[in-house]
Amino acid sequence: MRTFAIAAALLVFAALATDAAGARVGKRQLWGSIAYNTKSGSYGYAVDRRTRRDAETEAFRLCGANCDLVRTFRDSCGAVAARPKRVASDTGASREIAEAKALKKCGGGECKIAVWACTSEK
Repeated sequence: MRTFAIAAALLVFAALATDAAGARVGKRQLWGSIAYNTKSGSYGYAVDRRTRRDAETEAFRLCGANCDLVRTFRDSCGAVAARPKRVASDTGASREIAEAKALKKCGGGECKIAVWACTSEK
């Protein structure tokens, strides 16, 4: 009887593990990216792109000339904090987390969020 109970438990565990793995494989991964120009403050961002390259290309296109790629992220959010002569960026599971982390990296009371973006699958 004990062997039967162990076998049944293993069968249930295997079924659940297979279901979870299938859900991860089937989940669409979405990319986002933020480009920022430290001199002019202009920015561009892209979200919900199928590839990293697509997200980065669109962010640069929207930002214009002389932009730097600041942050690329997948299934999450990104934020850029800026103050005179200092720019910092970070990512997080939500807009609030990304903004808080970017502000902390930026340092100083003059830092403000310049831009943020989130994919829809965050």
